[in-house]
Amino acid sequence: MRRRRTLSIALAFCGGALPAIAADCPIERAVYREAETNMEIRFQAASGENTPVSHRFTLATPSSKATVEGHVMFDPEIERPVAMVMHNCPEGDVTGADLAACTIWTGIIYAADKATGHIDLLPPEGAAAPDSLLLPGFGPAVSRSVIGKDLDAMPFDVFARNECSK
Repeated sequence: MRRRRTLSIALAFCGGALPAIAADCPIERAVYREAETNMEIRFQAASGENTPVSHRFTLATPSSKATVEGHVMFDPEIERPVAMVMHNCPEGDVTGADLAACTIWTGIIYAADKATGHIDLLPPEGAAAPDSLLLPGFGPAVSRSVIGKDLDAMPFDVFARNECSK
């Protein structure tokens, strides 16, 4: 009887502690995984206060061992955070055509809360990481890109948080 009660208390404690741990993960340390291809988005801190970039991330594909860079900037015209995933972009003074040639996907990243089903914009750096991310049109864009040629399946547009990096 005592053993069962101890186990029940331990399980109740763990069950109560897990949501707190998840809530303590800031967006800049969150890691998300896509279910079809196991592609990962790993957020990292942006470069500082005097930059238009609000978030930075890497996108890794396990099948091709490719890693590409991405960033998010707030677009004041549409009042939304717009993300860009780029591969082998030139440095320095580049044209719009140069950027278009190396851009894999551009779009708005939405945050989803599993418990409520609420969809919102990507939270700012320092805020708690959302449960899931929705990247509309991401899968088809990546499938047609340089990194998509080695994928066994077309990625889906939803990434679920699976860890909080150190």
